[in-house]
Amino acid sequence: QNPNRVRYLILNSTTLQRTTMTEVASSNLPLALAGVATAIVGWGSFTLPMKAESVKKANLDSMVFNTYMGIGVALSSLPVLLIEEWAFTWWSTAGALLFAPGCLFCVLTVEWIGIAKGQAIWAGCVALQSFLCGLIGFQEWPVNLPLTLVGGGILLAGIGTLSFVEVAEPEGEGESQPLKSAGGDSEGGYKPAERVAKKEVQPVKGLFGCLMIGLLCGSCMVPFRLSPQVPFQNGTHAVVYAVGFGLSLMVINMLVLAFRAAVSDMPKLHMETCAIPGMLSGALWNLGNIGNIYACLPPLGLAVGYPLTQCCLLVAGMWGIFLFGEIKGAKALGTFAAGAVVVVVGATLLGIYGRSEE
Repeated sequence: QNPNRVRYLILNSTTLQRTTMTEVASSNLPLALAGVATAIVGWGSFTLPMKAESVKKANLDSMVFNTYMGIGVALSSLPVLLIEEWAFTWWSTAGALLFAPGCLFCVLTVEWIGIAKGQAIWAGCVALQSFLCGLIGFQEWPVNLPLTLVGGGILLAGIGTLSFVEVAEPEGEGESQPLKSAGGDSEGGYKPAERVAKKEVQPVKGLFGCLMIGLLCGSCMVPFRLSPQVPFQNGTHAVVYAVGFGLSLMVINMLVLAFRAAVSDMPKLHMETCAIPGMLSGALWNLGNIGNIYACLPPLGLAVGYPLTQCCLLVAGMWGIFLFGEIKGAKALGTFAAGAVVVVVGATLLGIYGRSEE
């Protein structure tokens, strides 16, 4: 009877453990869904300050804006310490190392092809990459593989459709120069200085930027999943991960800018007019990041939670179209709407059928 007794205890313990894990995952579901909604709003709006009038007039260097963003992410993460005890893992630094260049590509891509088209494409790329990371890296196998593959295919089709959207040329941008004398000081004649060359839409660079964002930002939550279970994946306590991530990102961006200044040139900082928009952009992104931390908790996981947050492309698309007029004309608007809907459908299928069986 002793061997049978031992076997019974082992089976009973395993069943109890699985039941407990299932109950914990179920209790996390409302929190994970709230995280998805928060991420959609935050990430759908963080590109707005990049188009601020002060940033456009200053013709601000992308690396400088990225540095201000890092400061905003760090500062906006500190209030977390009011409700959570300080905890740090070097995995948060690893995540920041992946995100820092990805964030720079976000700034550049907005310059190249705008908010609406740019974020719509890179959201699809991020969704696919994060799903693959969950599937391959963490064996988050879908409940229905064929329909999950269909969802991935639809997502790719949506990205392809969006790549054909024609973006309207941006209106005059660039740093305004002081008035120049037209005929010398003695004549007292003046003429307005010419602006820095207007930025043009660059679709090839934009698509490359979206692919890099997908690769880098779609992988930056892998270190989060590798971080210690307690406290970084312990329900509501997981948010403390954002503090180490934000501080690491700020330091990384500052070091990169300092290295550039040492080996090349130091771009103008335009601190008076551009620091606030940059930090606001970082704070909005961090709002989405905190939501995403919750979204990646079980039962959604990295394979489902992260792709669902990329529905932020709808929010970004509305800002780009209605606030900045980036996409004009019935044909372009129709193509964008069709592509965006297809991407959302693909992401939804990944969310429904790509969910881990455990």
